[in-house]
Amino acid sequence: MIYLYAYTNHKENLDSLRRVLALYDELKNDFDCELLVNEFRAQLLAKEWGYPLATTIETIKDIDAVASIEDTIIIDSPEKLEGKVLEYPQNFKEVIYLDTTNQSLEGAKNFRVFEDGYIYPILEQAKKEEKTIFIYGDSDYEKTILKNLDFFKDLKLDLYWGIYFFVKYEDTLAKVFKEIIEPEEYYEVLKSYQKIISSSIQVTIEALANGAEVAFLPLNPKENIDVIKELDIPILKANTSLLFKKIPIYNLNNLTIIIKNYLVENVK
Repeated sequence: MIYLYAYTNHKENLDSLRRVLALYDELKNDFDCELLVNEFRAQLLAKEWGYPLATTIETIKDIDAVASIEDTIIIDSPEKLEGKVLEYPQNFKEVIYLDTTNQSLEGAKNFRVFEDGYIYPILEQAKKEEKTIFIYGDSDYEKTILKNLDFFKDLKLDLYWGIYFFVKYEDTLAKVFKEIIEPEEYYEVLKSYQKIISSSIQVTIEALANGAEVAFLPLNPKENIDVIKELDIPILKANTSLLFKKIPIYNLNNLTIIIKNYLVENVK
């Protein structure tokens, strides 16, 4: 069994979950796989997206409550690597650690997300509609969108409604954005929207991989904008015109396939 663990938290984006789901799609035909998450709303959203119901655990330190010594685990989490987590490479058949915070797990196979490649789903192709949407992310605990409403006025953008957005937030934002798109429609958005603006690097990569024209709006200080600069994706600023870029998929180094090949060679 391969257990794929995604860190999920109501104050954070679901980028770890998105990567783990892309890996699940790539691995499910060759391996028995099970999803692990921390938070029940993320669990239910993944099910709405068409995935099997994930198992919920408290933290990275609880993976061993589910997995056993003959299992392989894939970890996508910024949680601190300490305590019994350091023993995982010795206690499981194989451990893959996806690093987004400059950490590494000794004894595991470590991959640096964005540096070693990109993890993204390849969806069924659909006709792109001449629409533009803004995807800030899944959580806006600091009400960052609200603080930057002047940027969005008169742009006639749709808005992806993050699963952790405050309920009463919608009434205010609906006055500025053309249409509010529910989180259950995320993958339909990737398939059907011609232009996607995001403040999430992972969402930007997934949009690119599925044929959208993209632009990046740097509203989240946790995002490493150097990744966007390396891909030469337009970075939007106040009082500037909207510029977009489309990148052929072969220009995106597919870490999903690299990880699958590693597992085929070392686990199966």
